[in-house]
Parts: sequence; C-alpha cells; structure tokens
Amino acid sequence: MNNSQQHPATGAPPTVVPVSLEAVIDQARSTRQQHIDDLFRRLGRGERLTAEQLHNTLHAQTLSTWWLLVARHIEHADGGGLPPAQAIARFVSWITPYLEDPTSPDPEIAVQALGLSSEHELALAHLDRSLALIRQGAARAFLTQAEMLVPACSTEQSPDASTGQEATA
Repeated sequence: MNNSQQHPATGAPPTVVPVSLEAVIDQARSTRQQHIDDLFRRLGRGERLTAEQLHNTLHAQTLSTWWLLVARHIEHADGGGLPPAQAIARFVSWITPYLEDPTSPDPEIAVQALGLSSEHELALAHLDRSLALIRQGAARAFLTQAEMLVPACSTEQSPDASTGQEATA
C-alpha cells in the first residue's frame, strides 16, 4: 500500500531529488541559464523559436525566480533572515493559489464575449492564458520540490546543522 514512488499531489514519479535547498536553488538557476543561453544562441543564428522553447524558458525563469527569492528571504527577511523551513512555508502559501489560478477565458470565447477583433488583442488573450498555465506548471514544480525539502530544512535548523547556519550568517 505504500505508494512512495509517486508524488501525492500530482501522481508523477519522483525525479532526482537534490539533497539540499542550495542544490535546488543551484539546479533552478542552472536550468534557467541553460534555457536562456539556448534562446539567445538560436536568435543569434536567426532561427525561429518554438513554443516549447519559450514555454520551457519561461517555466525555468519563474521557478528560478521563486527559489532565488526563498534564498533571499532566508538571508534577509524580517531584519535578519528566516529559518529555511519557515521561508519555504511562506513561499508555499504564496505560490499555492497559482495551482488554481483563474486563467483568462479561452481565446475563442474571448473573441466572442469580449469582442476582440484585432490580431494584437487576440494574441494578448492567448499569451495571458499561456502565461497563467506556465505559472500553474511552475507552481506545481515548486510545491513538489518544497515538499521534498521541508523535512530536510527542519533538520537544518538544529544547532549543529551547518547548512541552516550558513544561510543566516
């Protein structure tokens, strides 16, 4: 009955779990940079960008930004920093609503209901919906990673746990 091979919220199989908060942040930063470098390389060669490349880059950017903000809160929030578990909990509460983020209406409906008539208005309606969906996916990934880190962060707060002390030093 123990189904530890799947994530309880998403049902997805577990990915390679970084061992620490620093590893998660470094992985997010590295993934973001790889996607950005790939986009600029393609643009420099005059290639067209695909929707998948843009999606992956925006997803990585969103996820990286959230993790870098967690790190910043650990170091500087509330005048002296927060324990890692508390900083993660704060961001979990801020990011959880993105899972059910009310996306803009389907662009087909928007054309009829909102009277969108120009290509520009229609493109913006599609982009708004796409960005909301990217945020939802990034929120799901963030929450999955945070869930795996919270037990580790709780142990990092003990007096002899150097990782927690480094973040507040």
